[in-house]
Order: sequence, then structure tokens, then C-alpha cells
Amino acid sequence: MFLFELCMRQLTIKKIQLTLAAFLCIWVTSFSQYTAADYTPLKSSGLIPDLFLQSAKTMSEDEIRLLQSAKTAGQIAEDKKVKEDKSNFIKESNYYLRRTLLSGNVLINDPLGIYVNKVADNLLKNNPELRASLHIFVIKSTEVNAHAYDKGVILVNVGLLAQLENEAQLAYILSHEIAHVIKKHSVSLYVERAKFERTKNDNDTYDSRIEARFTFSKENESEADMVGLNLLKATGYSIKAVDGAFDVLQYSYLPFELVDFKKSFFEDEYLTLPDTFFLKKTADIKSNDNYDDSKSTHPNIRKRRSAIAPELNVNDEADRKHYIVSEEEFKNVRETARFELCRLYLLERSYVSAIYASYILLNSYPDNFYLKKTIAKALYNLIIYKSPIQRYKDQITLPAYRDYSVRDYKKIEGPSQGLFYTLGSLNTKELNTIALWYTYKLHKAYPADLILNNLTDSLFSEMIYVNELYLNDFSKLSKAELKALDTIKVADSDPDSKYSTIKSQRIKSDIASDKSFILYAFAGLLKDDEFTERYLKIAHGLNKKREPKPLSVAEQKVADKEARLALDRPRNAFLGIDKVILPDPFYKKSYLDGKNDNIDYYETEDNKNRMIDIQKKCLDKLQMNYHAFSSVTLQANDIEKYNTYSVLNEWMNERFKHGSNNDAVVTVTDDVKKVIDQLGCKYIVWNGIYNIKGARYRNSYYFALLNLENGTVLKYDTDFAKGNDYTDVVNELVYDSFFHVNKTKKQK
Repeated sequence: MFLFELCMRQLTIKKIQLTLAAFLCIWVTSFSQYTAADYTPLKSSGLIPDLFLQSAKTMSEDEIRLLQSAKTAGQIAEDKKVKEDKSNFIKESNYYLRRTLLSGNVLINDPLGIYVNKVADNLLKNNPELRASLHIFVIKSTEVNAHAYDKGVILVNVGLLAQLENEAQLAYILSHEIAHVIKKHSVSLYVERAKFERTKNDNDTYDSRIEARFTFSKENESEADMVGLNLLKATGYSIKAVDGAFDVLQYSYLPFELVDFKKSFFEDEYLTLPDTFFLKKTADIKSNDNYDDSKSTHPNIRKRRSAIAPELNVNDEADRKHYIVSEEEFKNVRETARFELCRLYLLERSYVSAIYASYILLNSYPDNFYLKKTIAKALYNLIIYKSPIQRYKDQITLPAYRDYSVRDYKKIEGPSQGLFYTLGSLNTKELNTIALWYTYKLHKAYPADLILNNLTDSLFSEMIYVNELYLNDFSKLSKAELKALDTIKVADSDPDSKYSTIKSQRIKSDIASDKSFILYAFAGLLKDDEFTERYLKIAHGLNKKREPKPLSVAEQKVADKEARLALDRPRNAFLGIDKVILPDPFYKKSYLDGKNDNIDYYETEDNKNRMIDIQKKCLDKLQMNYHAFSSVTLQANDIEKYNTYSVLNEWMNERFKHGSNNDAVVTVTDDVKKVIDQLGCKYIVWNGIYNIKGARYRNSYYFALLNLENGTVLKYDTDFAKGNDYTDVVNELVYDSFFHVNKTKKQK
């Protein structure tokens, strides 16, 4: 999926701390009370950093000039090829760094980032020059990891902060990443790889080249472990905590806590799940720290522990601490990261993980609405992806991003395996029943929430349209109530007839069996007038839609032809829309060299800026209104615009992952509703160009128009043509797309 790009402006660390000190103090003291009832997703604040306002081209040209004029310590000019490799690395790394920073996923001046920077301050308090050269941010990712760029940018994942046990572990992981920056490991790896490619011979196999590259990378990682440890030793942090940091990395594939999922969570006096849907014993945790690392960039954990173990014995360990900044602040940061993780799992379509993480936190925050709503969204999307039907054959859909499936429970270790087994074992009718039972009860507790209200209606529709379960299919009495009856009466039957006897016996058999547990799930809800009225109303509406006037053979042929045309109507539809939200387009300009697709980084950035200008000129010519989120015009004080962009970016990326699944709910729907109200616009554009020299089609143009309210794709165009991406060509493609968005058929 392509990410829209924005820019930001860098403040010094001290400015960040001064700007947000008061806010952080309030946040630390009020966090527990705040999250007991709800949670607000992380947002950026303050000023946008200077670091991100520079274009990748400008940054690269400045760095390359310094490189070309520099000499080695021995005053001997570096090899020309090495400097060329380093120049190429600078272009590439700045391009991808900028894409990451402009993705909307990097948080600016948020509580987590402020705390991480405080830990870095303690690490490097005796090296202010190095500290001033580092820019540390938290990034919204579920991976238990951190990453460093040679130019001093360090990104710490939310997933890592959710797993840590103490501040000293974070300090060591930061010191490891700082070591990568000090030693310039990224550029050295790039140069080594380029050198190997130039000197390889015919006897070198693919495996041998990969092994050589990974061997060099593992050497860098081992060096970073040791240099990082030396940085930590110069502080007051515990050295023994380093071993715990390796535990965090070794068991990073497990949830942040190991909690047994109790079947009672999806049960009440009416709905009881059979024991067959639950594992008697979950798999033991068997993590192997001595795994095969021959094709890994890092040595395995056992090797890393063994190499560093002799250095962990220090004489002053008793005087060292697990917390220097604040234990309370660390725990608040970790808890925030765990709440944020529930949302990020939804964005990634890891629905079972989202439910399990929310379930863990509900043990501490049983009244938290955010966690309960996360579970409702996850259950709904599980149903949509499990549904066997083909949806909306007459609607425009996006290409599938990738296949989706619930992870095989056999590949899961620990207590969470039980939940993967349960949700994977339920069929669509059973899962739909549980989701409706759960979501409707949540809706009753929070009747003003529009998202829950819409989810409830959608689950009713799914019950009727997909699973063909109507009110009469459910018992109004619980199993216990039916068992207590002396006789079971069958409606509209002679009680003395053999048919009544047979039906009564079958009901008794169903009561004794676990197979029909869903038939009694709504016995309590059927006493609720709203539940029955909504069920009947939606059933009536769907049946009305499903009973069209019969068509003749000739009429059916025409209808079939129109349906086929509707699937391929990128140029034929006139939508009459006069206002759109316009994020930056994507652009990629590259050339083929054998099997390699080499990006021209400078041309890519320049042509993207050109396309931004072209789009605005086309919209102005059509007299269309638009809200542009352009990296060209963003200023340091545009933090709210950046937050809006981040929401739109998350919505767009998740919507594209859903692909043709138009019914799937997008996680950030609540926040997008606020954006729609703020901007007075619900239509968003996604478009861009791939220009590849040497390919069959040199220009690949894409244009999509989507409705933010419901995720509907109103227009999806693709255009493939030979030739270069001249301004006139791009202008024609862009204008044609917006012309059909703006005009109506009568205006043509």
C-alpha cells in the first residue's frame, strides 16, 4: 500500500520538554483514572520538527557535498567507488527515511516519545554533543523492535514499549540503537554489499551471496550489543537488566501478558458455549533461543547472550537502578502502549490478537468502553472475512491487498492459543450469533454511540442475509427453562398427534445436545422490544430487496450486461461531486536493470511535487473545492493538520487492505467522522503514477475516489500507456479523472 507523504519541523529536545512539561505532569497523574472508562488514541502535539521539512533531495545533496570533500583520517582520499556507493546510500536512505517520517505513523511530542527521550537524556548526559545529534521518536507499529538510521534518527515501536519490564531494559535497547548510529553500520553494510556485487564471480551462488551479506550484518549487531553495553555502564542503570532485554526480544512473538481466556466472557445464563470449543490445555511455550540464524541479519539470542554475558558482572550493581526517570511514568507509558496496541492490531487485521489484548486489559479496566468496542469491531470483521458469500457483485471494488485468514492455532504457543482455537472453530452462524449477542448488549449500555448502532444493524443483516437465521429460529426460553417444563408444546400442532410427539422429542434431543447452543443465545434478548423490532425491521427490508419483479429472458440478459459494465466503468461514470479531500499523490520513477527495479530518488520527488501542482490547477480549472494535505505547504505549526492526515492515512491504508471487502468496518471510523464534520467533506482521493523505463507499460496511472463514511469505492481507474510522463500526459490523466468526479452526465 502506498503512503501519502507530509513534512514536519524539528525542535530541540529541550524545547520539546519545555513545551510539554505541564501537559506531561497532568497526563502522568490522571492516566489511571482516565483509562478506567475510555482511551483516546495517541496524537502528536506541539510544533512539527524541522528535520522533516527538508526534502530528501536537499538533505542528500548537502550530505553528498560533505562526503565528496571529506578525506579519511589518514588524509588519503577514499576510493572513488566507495564514495559512489556512499552517495547512493545517502540518496536511498534519505528517501526511505522521509517516506517513514511522512507516513503519518511517526508520533511527534507525544507522552511516549517524551519519556523515551528522557531516558536517552540519562544515557548520554555526559555526551551532550552526541545527544544533540539524535532525533528519537515513537512509531505506531506492533512489532517488538526499534530501528536506527545513520543520520541519527531512532524509531521506537509501540509494540516494544508494550512488552518492556523496566526502564533499564529500554535504556539498553536505546544504547544498542545509538551504537548503530555511532558506528555507521547501515552505510558500511550497504558499501560491503555493493563491493561484493562488483567482485562476485560465476562460482558464487545466491545462497553464498546472502550468507556473506548476513555474516557482515551479524558482526555489526554483535558490535552494537557491546558498544551499547559500554554506554549503559557509564550510567546508573542496572546492568543485569540487559539479560531481561534479551528475554523481551526472545519472547516478542507472545502477547504482553499470559492470561487464560475464560469461556464465561462470551456467556450468560442463556448463551453457553460447549466445552468442545475450548482447548483442555494450551501449548507450552517452547521458544528456542538457538535457532538457525544463517539467513538472519542478527545472531540468534543464545549467541548474543553468550557473547555479552562476561561483561554483565560489574562491581557496582547494587548501586544501579532499574528506574532513573520514573517508575510511575514508565508504567503509565507501557500501559498506554498496550491500549494503543489493541487499535494497531485492528489496523493490521490481526483481529484475534486485538480481542486477546483487549481481554487482558479488561481484567484491570472492566468498565473500559474503548476495549469493549475494540472487541466488537474485531468480532464483526472476523465474520465478514469468514463469510462464504460473494458481496456486491455490481459495485466497484479495490484490488485485494492480500489474503486474510485467522492464524492456525497449532502455530500459537501459550494461553492465547485457546482464543485462536475457539474463534477459528466457530462456523459463521455461531460466530455471528456471539458477535450480535455481544455487540447488542454493548449498544444497550452505550446507546448514543453511532458506530455500535451501525455494527448492530450490520450484524442483524448478516444473520438474515448470509446465515438465514430469523427470530423464529431462536428459542424464547433458555435450556434450563425448557428442561423445567413437564411437557413441551409445539406451536400450531395437535398435542395428541404423532407429528407433535416427534417434534417435541426432537426439541428435547436438542436441549440435551450441545450442537444447537446458538438456538438459546437470544432467550434473554428476545424479551427486549428493541431487539425484536430491529430484527424484524431489517428482515422485512432485506426480503423486500430480495424479491424483485421477475425479469423476462431478454430483460435478464440486458441486466447481466449492465452489471458487467458496472464493474468496468472508470471512464463512464459522472458523479457530480464538487468537493474532495486531497492528500499528496504517490509517485515512483524508476528504471529496470535486468530484474532490478531501481528508483530514481531525485526524479521521484521532483515529479511528485509536479503532480501536486498539476492536480491543484486541474481542480481550480474545474472550480472544484478541495482540502489539500500537501507536504509542500505544511508549516511548523500545522500539527492539527498533521494529526488529521495521520487519521486519513490510517483509514486509507486499512481500507485498501480490506480490498473488495466493502462490508468490513475500518478501525478509525470514529476519528474519521470528526474529520468529515470538520472539513464538511466525505470524499477522499487516492491517486498516483508509476513511471518505469524499460517496462512494457511505462506509465501506470491509478485513481480512486472513496466515501469516508462507509468505505464505498465510487471510482477506481487504471491507465497503462507507453511513453514518458510528460506534463501534458499527467495533466490529461488527472484532469479526466476529476472531470468525471465533478461533472454530471447532463453537463457533459
